[in-house]
Amino acid sequence: MTTPDPTGSSPTGSSPTATGVIICDHGSRRAQSNASLEEVARLFATRFPEAAIVEPAHMELAMPDIAAAYAACVRRGATKIVILPFFLARGKHWTRDIPSLTAQAAVAHPGTTYQIAEPLGIDELILDLLKKRLDADDQPVLASGEDDPRLADVEPSQRRIQCNTCPFSLDTGTGEVRIKPGSGVVAGGTVY
Repeated sequence: MTTPDPTGSSPTGSSPTATGVIICDHGSRRAQSNASLEEVARLFATRFPEAAIVEPAHMELAMPDIAAAYAACVRRGATKIVILPFFLARGKHWTRDIPSLTAQAAVAHPGTTYQIAEPLGIDELILDLLKKRLDADDQPVLASGEDDPRLADVEPSQRRIQCNTCPFSLDTGTGEVRIKPGSGVVAGGTVY
């Protein structure tokens, strides 16, 4: 992401303020997934040159994390940081994890400010993108019982009905969501 830094007026109008943008996703153990966020950040910086300081960040599981991306923005001259969550909804990552991690990152950079934008959410553009995916003919059509080629390198014992890193489990019979024992989640004063 190498383009000149933007400047604009500070809230008081007294001095220019450079804004850094951090596009933040969850993070993955798969390098290919993490690399796609780097491409999103690169394309965003190219398409919107006024956002000249753009860095990718992963909330967890991969680097750069939010602290590293925040520091990179500051090194590049940003004094205001805007986090753009690459998330669909206002879940716990948006309401708790990203604010906590960003606040911790900001402490290391006195004199900076930050803002966490809304997640992608329900938007006409998301609906358009869903329709684009619906109309695409670029993925295999599988018959019931046919092997999915995406699972070709995944051992049957490694195939999941639910994310194994999530601290919650779904009772498929009742639809009830429960906290997994040993997850470390605190709820109602109880540590699970």
